[in-house]
Amino acid sequence: MIISEILKHALDAVWEASHCCETIAENFRHNDSQTKGDASPVTIADYASQALLIHRLTEMTPDLGIVAEEEGDELKSQPEMCDRIVEFVREFEPKLTRDNLLSWMDRGNQLEKDPKRFWTLDPIDGTKGYLRGGQYAVALSLIERGKPILGILGCPRYQEGDLKHKGMVFYGGADIPAAMVSSETATPRTIRVCDTVPPPEARLCESVESGHTSHERSAKLIDILGISKDVLRMDSQAKYAAVAHGAAALYMRLPVKKGYREKIWDHAAGVAVIEAAGGKVTDLNGKKLDFSLGETLSANRGVLATNGALHHATLAALQTLTPEESKWE
Repeated sequence: MIISEILKHALDAVWEASHCCETIAENFRHNDSQTKGDASPVTIADYASQALLIHRLTEMTPDLGIVAEEEGDELKSQPEMCDRIVEFVREFEPKLTRDNLLSWMDRGNQLEKDPKRFWTLDPIDGTKGYLRGGQYAVALSLIERGKPILGILGCPRYQEGDLKHKGMVFYGGADIPAAMVSSETATPRTIRVCDTVPPPEARLCESVESGHTSHERSAKLIDILGISKDVLRMDSQAKYAAVAHGAAALYMRLPVKKGYREKIWDHAAGVAVIEAAGGKVTDLNGKKLDFSLGETLSANRGVLATNGALHHATLAALQTLTPEESKWE
């Protein structure tokens, strides 16, 4: 299947999963959640979104493996939760049963199919944002030889500028110009990073959660670079979308502890979109991100995404701000 045809079907799948997430949010008012073993919140929407995406991807590209965040094993001992997930997913796939829900979820760990080309997805990137009514993203990316060649970010609560319409999908890839679209029937709009914006007008985009990044270091970085103090804070890979269409000039992910490595599904889609929009993404040492080493970016330390024009200066500033951490490998 050619990449343009893959894009069409993948966009449909992301829109469908996004609508499913919002339907669940409206019904449960963000109160229906449980806790995984790692203490992060997980909702019925995580599982429903992932099941739908895996089902559509398997229909579209049955020979490609899929690496996804959630695991079906966590559902096998929870028949009541399975039934509630099935109830919502049936609005989009009427033939769903509890058994094939679990079967779909089990397909989310298939890297061994073809490690050179596979899908990676995060059914709800930014679960905390989803729960509190903030930003989140349905993130899907196609990886080929360690590089994201297609990225799609469904951002159901993203509002661009003064537009009354709320909800956007951003996409782009190696041979696909970056674009944003406000509905399944709307005309896509080509986007580009703000590489010509003077530094005093350039904005930093960072996580709402202080546990994800150091707001204090960010303030120091702003002073060194001489960029705007008007920081754009949001959850999820929506930050990548903000940089890709020029609402922000840079986004960084600092390691939270020595030895920590980022998950591939947390960055792959955003990397593809930003690079297609003319931006640049590396780790904090300036190395390209390598998505060929399993579920983590094990060869990289942190992430820096910029409009390209500020990349070198930001790398240099980070070295002065985090001299000890800059030696972490």
